[in-house]
Amino acid sequence: MKIEWELTSHGHRFSTDPEKFGFLRESNDIYEDAEALRRRMEEDGYLFFRGVLPLETVLAARRAIVEKLASVGEIDESRPLMEAISSGTSRRGQIDTRQFGRELRTLPALKRLVHQGEIIRFFERFFGEPVRSFDYIWLRTVKPGGATGCHYDWVYMGRGTSRLYTAWTPIGDVPYQEGALMVLENSHRIEELLNTYAKIDVDDLSKPNPYGGGWLTTNPIEVQERFGGRWLTASEGGYRAGDLLIFGMFTLHCSLDNRSPVRRIRITSDTRYQPASEPADERWIGEDPIAHGPQAKRGAPTT
Repeated sequence: MKIEWELTSHGHRFSTDPEKFGFLRESNDIYEDAEALRRRMEEDGYLFFRGVLPLETVLAARRAIVEKLASVGEIDESRPLMEAISSGTSRRGQIDTRQFGRELRTLPALKRLVHQGEIIRFFERFFGEPVRSFDYIWLRTVKPGGATGCHYDWVYMGRGTSRLYTAWTPIGDVPYQEGALMVLENSHRIEELLNTYAKIDVDDLSKPNPYGGGWLTTNPIEVQERFGGRWLTASEGGYRAGDLLIFGMFTLHCSLDNRSPVRRIRITSDTRYQPASEPADERWIGEDPIAHGPQAKRGAPTT
């Protein structure tokens, strides 16, 4: 497949040569086979499915999110609302931004998508037991110019079970030029990263953090040159509404730059799931999770 767009993350250009770039393996053929799913997750570090989430549920969540963004002037309302075109302005500074963020990520239509229905049924099958989802929903509304750096999720949520998985859900189509997600092939097997970077906790102030935060780097090419592997993304131009990408805590990923030619906001969610019987990271559960606030901090900086 020929890539017609220049693929960049934080301005760093990906090579699309076959030895450095490829497409996620689709697993629709084993969607109902829990044992096969677990084997493939162990092998690949991710599972990618096309069109398994009910489209009407995805689009209902998208509509609710866009309407909420429009209420603070972030949507160009001269265009169709569901297109989610950025206005380039915002009135969030005039309101309680923390409360607005909480209302945005707890919209009932969004919770129906990620805390009920097909996603929960999938994880019950995958774990073979009752599932617990983190109450905190990471809703991403990425404006043109935005991108996510390379990271393991574990450094943000590693205080509970390691049998924890991320579901990355496109809430609407996400083509390459609008910030599609990238996964580094076999990155869950890179011993050097597992023994160094994966050991940090972004809220543990008692230990040195040479990375400065949770991202390993904003340069995915540097990572590839050092550790090898192809950067993988969805085929056929990107992700579509109804798709579902699931990966483990030690799968390195990043996003492409949102370079939307029409200024579209990329709307996606990151949600986490684990066996209900195992311990959960206290930062992300409860009616109003503490997240990375003061209560989440441990220790004091070392000198």
